[in-house]
Amino acid sequence: MKTILVDDMLLDLQLFELKCADMPDFEIVGKFTEPQQAIAYAVGNVVDFALLDIDMPGMNGMELAQQLRQIRGDIIIVFATAHPKFAVDALKMKADYVIFKPFDREDIADVMERAKLLRRRQKKRISFRTFGAFDMLVDGKPVHFRSGKAKELMALCVYREGCPVSIHEIVEILWGESSTANADGIGYRRTIKELADTLRDYAAEELMIRARGSLRIRIELTDSDYRRFMDGDEDAICQYQGVFMQQYSWAEPMVYTLQEKKERMLAR
Repeated sequence: MKTILVDDMLLDLQLFELKCADMPDFEIVGKFTEPQQAIAYAVGNVVDFALLDIDMPGMNGMELAQQLRQIRGDIIIVFATAHPKFAVDALKMKADYVIFKPFDREDIADVMERAKLLRRRQKKRISFRTFGAFDMLVDGKPVHFRSGKAKELMALCVYREGCPVSIHEIVEILWGESSTANADGIGYRRTIKELADTLRDYAAEELMIRARGSLRIRIELTDSDYRRFMDGDEDAICQYQGVFMQQYSWAEPMVYTLQEKKERMLAR
C-alpha cells in the first residue's frame, strides 16, 4: 500500500517510518513537512494511504485531507495528533482513524491493519486481471474493446499505476519508436478515441483523464490482482504464477519484479 506521511515535525516522520520499516505491506513513497508538497505528489502519483498530522501551520491536516480526497477519492486517511480535542472534528470529516501521539509500534500496527481491511472492503465497479492475459471487467463482466490497440493502451495505463503516460511513450511502446505510420498522429488519436468510446459504452468514462500531451487513469477507482498482490493479499500472492500481461512484451520486466517480491513475501 503506497503511503505518504505529512507532519511539520521531521522527527515524528522519521519515528513513524522507523517503526513501520519491517511491515512489508506498506511502502512509504513520500515524507513531507509541507502540505502543498503532499498535494503535488498525489496529483502525479498513486497514494493509497496518508498519515497526516492535524496541527500544522498554514494548511492544517483536515484541510489537507479534503484536498487529497478530491484528488483520490478512495484514499485512506489517518490523523496523528497530540491533542484529543481534534479527534471529534477529525471523525466528523470522515477520517478513517485517529492515532494519538506519542505512539508506539503497537499503535502503528493497529493503524496498518485497519488500513488493509478498509482497502479490501472498498468495492470497485472496475477491475483488471493482469496475472496471465490482461483483461478489464466492469460490474464483473469482461469489457470488449473497440480495437486491440485500445485494449493495449488501457493495459499500459494500468501498468503505469495511474501515473501519466506521455503521447511519446504511447507511440513508442505501442507502435515502436521508428514507426512512421503514426507520425501524423492519426494512429494514436484514433486509439485514444476508441478507448474513450469503449469506456463510454460501459459508463466508465470517468476512469480516463486526458491532459495536454499525456493520458492516465484514476487507479483509485479500480481493483486488480496486481494491486492486491502489492498490498500483501495472500490469495493474490498465490495466484501469481510467473505470468503478467502475457500479450505484451513491454510488460515482461514486471515478471521478475513480482517473482522476487513473491519470494520475499513467502520467506516472511
